[in-house]
Amino acid sequence: MDQSRSLRTLLVVNSLLAGGLLWTIAVGDRGLLPTAEAAPQYRSSRAPDPPEALTGVGNAPARQRAQMIKHLEDVSKRLEKIEAAIASGDLEVRIRNVDDLAIDYDRLARAIRDAAGD
Repeated sequence: MDQSRSLRTLLVVNSLLAGGLLWTIAVGDRGLLPTAEAAPQYRSSRAPDPPEALTGVGNAPARQRAQMIKHLEDVSKRLEKIEAAIASGDLEVRIRNVDDLAIDYDRLARAIRDAAGD
């Protein structure tokens, strides 16, 4: 009987603490949703527009777009070199794993027969 009484007491205390925590969250100034704040923007007293090399969030899309365009131009140049090499026919092919390319003709013939249902 003594154990059940202490267990009930602990459950009541636990319920009160959980209720207090929920009350604090629900009624507190933050509420249930977190708040978000914008990053400070660049403001110059001399120029009305921010510079291109702005650090921070202000001009991030333009910087990202410029980086993507630069990378695409680099890829395009590399592809043009590869296309030129292929078109010129000046290619050298080296096969280093010739032993791995050996064909087991008996195994191939068995696979063909099995696939054909013979």
